[in-house]
Amino acid sequence: MTTRKHKTGDRPPGSFSFPSKPPAARHLSRILTRGRQELFSSRMPSQLEGAMGALITVFYNYSGNDGDKHKLNKGELKELLHSELSDFLTSQKDPMLVEKIMNDLDTNKDNEVDFNEFVVLVAALTVACNDFFQEQNKNAK
Repeated sequence: MTTRKHKTGDRPPGSFSFPSKPPAARHLSRILTRGRQELFSSRMPSQLEGAMGALITVFYNYSGNDGDKHKLNKGELKELLHSELSDFLTSQKDPMLVEKIMNDLDTNKDNEVDFNEFVVLVAALTVACNDFFQEQNKNAK
């Protein structure tokens, strides 16, 4: 059986494709293409599926208020951080924190943060939280 190799021009920008989709990739593809209501109508989403949906929902609740609906500008990012990660921000004493986060996330330097760039922030914070809790657990023993 031959699998067709996709060229970048065969897909819309920002999309991805697996040469031969494993079952997990097929399931994720259904999540992305069908919509949450249809997919989850017969069952509750798993914790991870719910977390993925929440991440997407949070991003789009803040993006596009002042421009591109698929990106966060600096003001939208600041609003998201203050509303959704207030404990994180208040524990930091750097008044330039939002600007530094924006500069670190904005890899293509368009002065906006797209979803892929936003996910990097969430992943980095999640790793930092995990490291903190592991250290706390180790010190408790």
